[in-house]
Amino acid sequence: MLGGARPALAQQAPVARADTAGMLGWLAVNREPPGGFDYGNDRQHSLFAGASAGWYWTDHLKTELDFGAATRASAYRSRQIVIDGRPAAEFTESSYARQFLGVTQHYQFFRNAWFHPYIGAGVHVAFEETTDRINPIVIYDGTPGSPRVIRPERVDGPRSGTTVSPLAAAGFKAYLTQRGFFRTDFRVTLQRGVDDVLVRFGFGVDL
Repeated sequence: MLGGARPALAQQAPVARADTAGMLGWLAVNREPPGGFDYGNDRQHSLFAGASAGWYWTDHLKTELDFGAATRASAYRSRQIVIDGRPAAEFTESSYARQFLGVTQHYQFFRNAWFHPYIGAGVHVAFEETTDRINPIVIYDGTPGSPRVIRPERVDGPRSGTTVSPLAAAGFKAYLTQRGFFRTDFRVTLQRGVDDVLVRFGFGVDL
């Protein structure tokens, strides 16, 4: 494929001043449990859909605005508590809905070529809505009426929050026609180490 690429499929000069793309992907979010809780798995996974729009300042420098949303993800956690002097286990299911907004500065390698790798850095803003469903606590003590519910099920939320994080990215654009391209990238947000990991792919067009 690389050897047979024809000039007709290469990006023509002058380089377009802007581009736009639609993206799908896979998102992994690192969840640090609250105090006293234990997750079976600290990283939750969901599907992602989004779009981007970029503006080229030079042949190599592009500022990009992107936005998207992830499918709802769930996490299960537990903790040991004491009620009326009795040890008990509390189980909670938390569900998360996430939307994203990001601004990234890209450096794109090569000029007037059909294949453009790039790296980027920027700011990532996550808007999250969380709902906790706490399971009822039931005890089995052999007394009349056992088992019995000593704490009923309850729902906490939804609660909203916003997180701002630095972002690093790497990927490439590969032109399928003079203006249309395939694109994929790998993005991470950094706060307590690597927090969110997002792998995206999609198609776009130069404007």
